Amino acid sequence: MRFTKMQGLGNDYLYLDAFAEPSLATRNDLHELTRAICDRHRGVGADGLIILAPHHDKTADVRMRMFNADGIDGGVCGNGTRCAAKFVADRGYILPSPARPIIIDAGPRKLRATVQYDRHGLVNAATVDMGPPLFALERIPVDPTHIREARHAEPTNPPQFKVDHRTACFVSMGNPHMVAFIEEPIDLVNLADEGPKFENHPAFPQRINYHIVNIISRDTITMRTWERGAGITQACATGACAAAAAGITLGRLDRAVRVQMTGGTLDVRLDETTGDLFMTGEAVEVFSGEWNH
Repeated sequence: MRFTKMQGLGNDYLYLDAFAEPSLATRNDLHELTRAICDRHRGVGADGLIILAPHHDKTADVRMRMFNADGIDGGVCGNGTRCAAKFVADRGYILPSPARPIIIDAGPRKLRATVQYDRHGLVNAATVDMGPPLFALERIPVDPTHIREARHAEPTNPPQFKVDHRTACFVSMGNPHMVAFIEEPIDLVNLADEGPKFENHPAFPQRINYHIVNIISRDTITMRTWERGAGITQACATGACAAAAAGITLGRLDRAVRVQMTGGTLDVRLDETTGDLFMTGEAVEVFSGEWNH
């Protein structure tokens, strides 16, 4: 079985090409395959597995299914979507233009990607319309019986809640996020300890992606992430969108935000007209190989 490893800001995924091999999209062992091939000691190693296939109707160009490294369905994946756009454009499966974005059906959302090319004619970056942030607890989902509203002099929008010792906003970008704006430097937080506790907290019936954020200025934040099913990752694009959306809506950030993560920087912009979030970042192909297990 042929695979291709790709990464965006160090968030790495293994891609299966169901354009070339349609049977890959219908394998009945994808959860087990993901756990085996993503293992960083006994497999190829990655934060997740992504299968790309032609879409079955004309509402999108590509069907994209993403599994986190532990084999669970991951929902929407921002870094994975940029790399997916590169994958199909570089191979000529889809021929995008500035007026003709690549439409990727990521399951919970259909995402529109426009690509940038390097001097060799290959995609090196993409901008993706990620859709709107959702703050309603039932859309994330969050069980309100296991959290309490944080005390503020005035109600905040979006509302902030206490989960154990952290004050956080909850955001859905087609997958669930807990965003905690903190004053202590994020590098001093023991994320390996906090991450699994919040991921598996009873407040989150589908688990959650946990992000700790420092606001540097009105247009810059730094962020570290614990992703559900993958652990500490170099970057999380949907998490960057969630953090930017929470900060913008709270009035603490401008509508265009640079999100600095361990693996690099992502640019996120909230469109004032549509309410959609647009994120821009790199897309890199690392290598291809054969998996024979």
